Amino acid sequence: MENKALYQVQGNPLTLVKGSACTLAYSDPGYESPAPDQVDSLIKAMGWSQTDVAKLVGVSYSPNKGSTAVRKWRTAVGSPEHRAIPYAAWRLMLLEAGLAQH
Repeated sequence: MENKALYQVQGNPLTLVKGSACTLAYSDPGYESPAPDQVDSLIKAMGWSQTDVAKLVGVSYSPNKGSTAVRKWRTAVGSPEHRAIPYAAWRLMLLEAGLAQH
C-alpha cells in the first residue's frame, strides 16, 4: 500500500486510535480489542477502502462490493452483523499506519 497522510475525517479523529490500549501488543496486559469506531476511524484516516483493507489483511472481497468481513468489523457491537476484528488483522493495519506500540 502507498503511504498516505494521517488526518481527521468527519469529526472522527484518529486520536480514537493513536496511543490507545488497542495499539498495544496482544501480550501486553493493558491491551484492549479495538471498538468498531476505532476500526472505522483508522480506515477512514488512512484513506483505505474496504477492498484495500481486505487485501492488506487477507480476507475475501469483491472488487465491486468491498468486503463483508471489513464491514462487520465496523458495525456497532450490539448489531447482529458485528464481528470482532481478529488481532492479527488489526495489528497489520496498525503496522501499515505506523501506529503499533511495542
